[in-house]
Amino acid sequence: MVLIMNRLVVLLLAGIMLVSAVSAEKQIVIGAIIDESGDTTSYAPGIETAINLAASDLNDYYKKVNKTTTVVIKKESSDGTSESAAKAAENLVSEGAQIIVGPTTSEELSGCLPILSREKILSINPSSSIKLAIPGDQVIRLCPGDLSLVNAIASYNTVITGTIPQKTVVVSRGDLYGLDLSEKVKSITQVSDTVIYSPRTRDFTSTLEKLNSSVSSLIDTYGEKNVCVFAISIDEISDLLAQASAYPNLRKIQWSGMDGVALNPTILKNDTAAQFAYDTHLATISFNVAQPEDSNYWKVYDKIQATTDGHQPCIYEILPYDEVVMAARILENNASTLEDTLKIVDILGNNMYGATGWLKLDKNGDREHGDYYFYLPQKGADGTIKWVPCFAYLDGLNTTIPLIRVNNTLLEKTLAA
Repeated sequence: MVLIMNRLVVLLLAGIMLVSAVSAEKQIVIGAIIDESGDTTSYAPGIETAINLAASDLNDYYKKVNKTTTVVIKKESSDGTSESAAKAAENLVSEGAQIIVGPTTSEELSGCLPILSREKILSINPSSSIKLAIPGDQVIRLCPGDLSLVNAIASYNTVITGTIPQKTVVVSRGDLYGLDLSEKVKSITQVSDTVIYSPRTRDFTSTLEKLNSSVSSLIDTYGEKNVCVFAISIDEISDLLAQASAYPNLRKIQWSGMDGVALNPTILKNDTAAQFAYDTHLATISFNVAQPEDSNYWKVYDKIQATTDGHQPCIYEILPYDEVVMAARILENNASTLEDTLKIVDILGNNMYGATGWLKLDKNGDREHGDYYFYLPQKGADGTIKWVPCFAYLDGLNTTIPLIRVNNTLLEKTLAA
């Protein structure tokens, strides 16, 4: 009887162990830093949608292939500053995050670097400042570095040669993103003056007085057709443009904008800013890809449009989908050291095709290749202003082409909207 009972106990324990082994799930914990009150707040709903969609797709996949793995997302908000992003990173580490997706800007990322280094965990993000292109660090950036962006602008300038204003005044936010790019612009155009403003500025009276003074002086010397303003801004661009509309000389000239201006929804939500952008032919540039219509790019794009206010999503809202998927693929491999993790990242980068295309990385952990699109605000038949891609810089060919009579899903989907 005792022998029988012992056997029953052994069988029961074995059964418990078997059930535990079968039911034990591996949790992949991914942290996300989202700016919900700073100068990239307009991206926040789209970013969150992309992150949630990626986690849902991954969990559906694991279930389909009978893997007892679950992706768990932990989210922390920032206000766009390096300090708030650092605090968000600290909180995510304490919540068990194994990799962090985000933050969006180089300024925020700079605040996270000490935490990433101390904890030896990765951040996969879309920042692009050249100053943060560091080999072997904990940062993987799924956007090409700013040198690629500058090369794209230079190529575009050769295509529209003869129509480029002779003199440019740069107006830029005074953070890592703005200060770095404002210097790079000098290598591709004749910059006569640079006007810097503080991030989070909303009253641009002082900035516009300086800008108007520089522009007016240049108009007197070179004529209005030979003067341009180049804006390096993010969400604050709508306030800048709306307030600039009160200055006649600023309305006379052409404006251009960097990637933080391209497709920025705050402009089109502000009627005065949208009209000013249209009147000044505000040409903007952004990294982007023209993916096939049945690709995950458009799945994410359509989901963002459906769950937010219906604006045209920009690449910085779509990239978090790839960031989450790459994070999960890295953590599936259970690397024990940073060196091994970076080896896995390199292998994944060489072989992974995401929603935004091939994710091949360079020696700095930045996306190696990527096309750029040039957008102009145009009016539809109903008078509504929207962003329309007009030129594309093809990285593989190092050339810029006009989007006229070409098959391009980005252009076709925009015109069909």
